[in-house]
Amino acid sequence: MDHATHVFASVFPVPSLSHTTPTPVATPDLGYTAPDVSFGSPFTQNAGGAQQRAAKRLVAWSTATRFLSLHESHGRSLRRSREVDGALHYLLVGEGKSQDGEAREEEGLVEWYTNEARIHFAGSVRPGLRELWEKEIKLRDAWDLLEKMQRMLEQIQALYIQPFNDHILPFLHEDASSITIRASRDVQAVEAELVEGAKAKFARDIHAAFAHSLPRKRFSKTLSYILYDAGCRLFRFYNRHDGVETPSTPEPTRAVRERMTNLLSSLERVGLGGDNAQKAFAHAMNKLLDTFISSHYLKVDWYSKKPVVPDLKSWIENGFVPLVELVMECLRCNDGEVQPMQLKAWQEMGLVRLGRARVEELFNFVIYWDRSLGAILDLKEYLKLNGAKEHLRASFSRQVSSRLLHPGATTTYILNVYISIIRAFHRLEPKGVLLQSVARPIRRYLKEREDTARIIISSLLIDVDDENSGKFTSSGDLSYEIASEMSKPFAHSEAADDEFNWNDMDWQPLPHDASPEYKKSKVEDVIYFLLTLWDREDFINELKNILGDHLLRCQDLEYQKEIRLLELIKIRLGEDKLQACEVMLRDVLESRRINDTIRTAAMASTPHNQNPHTPEGRGARTPQPHRPTTSAPSHHILSTPRHKPTSNEPTLNAQILSSFFWPILRDDEFRVPAQIESLQKAYESRFERIKGMRKLRWMNALGDSTITLEFEDRKEEFAGLTMWQVSVVYAFQPQPSEEWVGKGKGKSQGVTRNVEQLEEMLDMDEGLVRQALAFWVGKSVLRLTSPDTYTVIERLSSATTADDNAAAAASELAEVQAAQTTTVKSQADLLNERKDVYMSFVIGMLTNQGNLGVQRILMMMRMMVQGGFPFGPEEVRGLLGEMESTEKVVSLGGDVWGIKKM
Repeated sequence: MDHATHVFASVFPVPSLSHTTPTPVATPDLGYTAPDVSFGSPFTQNAGGAQQRAAKRLVAWSTATRFLSLHESHGRSLRRSREVDGALHYLLVGEGKSQDGEAREEEGLVEWYTNEARIHFAGSVRPGLRELWEKEIKLRDAWDLLEKMQRMLEQIQALYIQPFNDHILPFLHEDASSITIRASRDVQAVEAELVEGAKAKFARDIHAAFAHSLPRKRFSKTLSYILYDAGCRLFRFYNRHDGVETPSTPEPTRAVRERMTNLLSSLERVGLGGDNAQKAFAHAMNKLLDTFISSHYLKVDWYSKKPVVPDLKSWIENGFVPLVELVMECLRCNDGEVQPMQLKAWQEMGLVRLGRARVEELFNFVIYWDRSLGAILDLKEYLKLNGAKEHLRASFSRQVSSRLLHPGATTTYILNVYISIIRAFHRLEPKGVLLQSVARPIRRYLKEREDTARIIISSLLIDVDDENSGKFTSSGDLSYEIASEMSKPFAHSEAADDEFNWNDMDWQPLPHDASPEYKKSKVEDVIYFLLTLWDREDFINELKNILGDHLLRCQDLEYQKEIRLLELIKIRLGEDKLQACEVMLRDVLESRRINDTIRTAAMASTPHNQNPHTPEGRGARTPQPHRPTTSAPSHHILSTPRHKPTSNEPTLNAQILSSFFWPILRDDEFRVPAQIESLQKAYESRFERIKGMRKLRWMNALGDSTITLEFEDRKEEFAGLTMWQVSVVYAFQPQPSEEWVGKGKGKSQGVTRNVEQLEEMLDMDEGLVRQALAFWVGKSVLRLTSPDTYTVIERLSSATTADDNAAAAASELAEVQAAQTTTVKSQADLLNERKDVYMSFVIGMLTNQGNLGVQRILMMMRMMVQGGFPFGPEEVRGLLGEMESTEKVVSLGGDVWGIKKM
């Protein structure tokens, strides 16, 4: 019977092999008479020594197998008698030994005993093991299960090996000593090799039976868990991946180590420490490494901002590797010592996993920069590995797309995050290749938002230390990050950004992974990246509009931030395109000098106690402009308050503007209070004398003022008012033809006006009138008594709950309207002003030239419309859509339009 049959029979018993009763003593076979041969002839078949050897071997076999039978020897000690010694010697050393060169018709005693052990194990031990493993294994019982199984297998192994060592092995040693060998070989070594080979073969066969009796997958998973559990206890990991809660009191590591090594050594002795155990160990160590990566030992250091990569490498070298060597020693692996190359490979493996874990949280690290500097430094080490940059670029782009580039994120928030990305990626990869790659979709998205340029430039002009710093919110229109960048000192590099600058001693070639459009600038601050979001021409035009609005509102007489901003932009974008901005800044600076000159001349020519006269018939309750200001002319002048006067005498400051260089400003026409009008005339006459009879055109809608209002029970001062607000409240005083009972008459009924009267008195647009009325209702100066009719609240004690509610609602409305009011006309305002002209041109063009596309219409309008057409294709489509609603034009599909045929 061959070896494969014996192995199969150990698992699936064969009935013929299950009979373990040794062969009984039988009558020797003396042969038989052949045909044509007389009875008793000496030529009888099978006669001679063969018959005698067979009979003798049968007797010896019966004696030896009876003695070695595991079923019969169970529970009693085995002592060899002389007869048993003779039988064993005959079968293992003498003539009864089966020869290897024969056809193996005779079974050897060693093979029989091996098969006897398999059959005994299959019938007596395996059912118990099967029952042990068929139950559900709980994690807390895994240690006990393996230890119980290991003890059972060690006992049964001792039962099989002891008879083999005591009764078979000595005869095998004797047989080996009788073999003739070459003189060049060591006799003792050869004998030991033969004996140990037989012994090892028997152990392998027994261990194979043990291994085949166990459920391989369940055993491997259980052993893997045991090793993982031991590692977590040794290193005291508290966030385990198996969900097991770590005891609050740490266990002694020595006890855990001893229990683990004893179990592994025992499993190795019973043949369960081979490839399966090593695979289970590899799985456990893989899981253990992941646990360490996510443990508290490698959490981001938010306080000291240090990287944890050195800690990771130190743990792998001083903790992970010693544990591996200990386990490999217990499993008796051939190469139990970890080589330096293997250590380096494991450290790189740990760095890869740490880096990937950091990459998944990179967006959060960017938001919390620079507290997350330690995590960024970890990623910097990770980027040194192959494929790390590609993984980081792809993962971070997905995070940005899902968490930043969506309509729910405000432009201010996106800009703040973009600035953090610039700072973090400069530290992560100074060459800028990664930054250029991940920032490309952000820059494209910001360029599509209409308020991006306004927020950037407005934030650059804001002082982070002023009293209004509380307006820096993620949902507001100002970015604190941009403003703080503006406050930092800027060191300009004189070196040119030229790839072929032969005088640059620090020149380096472009990175190998740079894209074709990559260009590394020597100016790498945040503002540079923000200013280069658009093409230079588009940005200059937007800067001109925003700077003009800012200069008209600015209260800083020195204009230090504005000057610094222009110088900073010159450095980055060149001086040739900023002439208009420089003229605008020079205008407001020159206006201060002119104001001082005119004020000095006025003080010299006017007595100190001479005040402007209130028009005859006006009551003493006239709202007095404490710092009245008028607006700038489209041609020359704008008035703005600069200081608070020390007396009741109203003062006026003006800004003289060069209309050719300024953006188109709002020029609403309306009447201003008489006092302000007289101040304007006096200012204009003095200006003409100074500037050689140059004329001024006042733009009242751009001015702001501070006034004091007197009521029967109070006096209130209001600052930062627009001129139409001042004009409207000024109109709420009795006219010469009106009767009004003033203070001391016992009445508190104020002057009443309606919207129509105010429009007629002030020649003011209805929208401005209603906006001013809403503002004064919100300030509890006026109350709405009937539709479109308002009355002055002379006494606050007369105000009702309805007045308070109306004041709160009107105040909120006024704040919204004030936020939408600008000194520079928007593109929408300019389009609405000339809408009729543009529509007439489009109708004429389509009538004369036939059907045209939007791009062709836009090109023709830019070339032919007087004054130009400073709009894009979206505005053209809007005009065409409005004309289509009035059935003037019709869409023909494919962005082509034509005249509507009647």
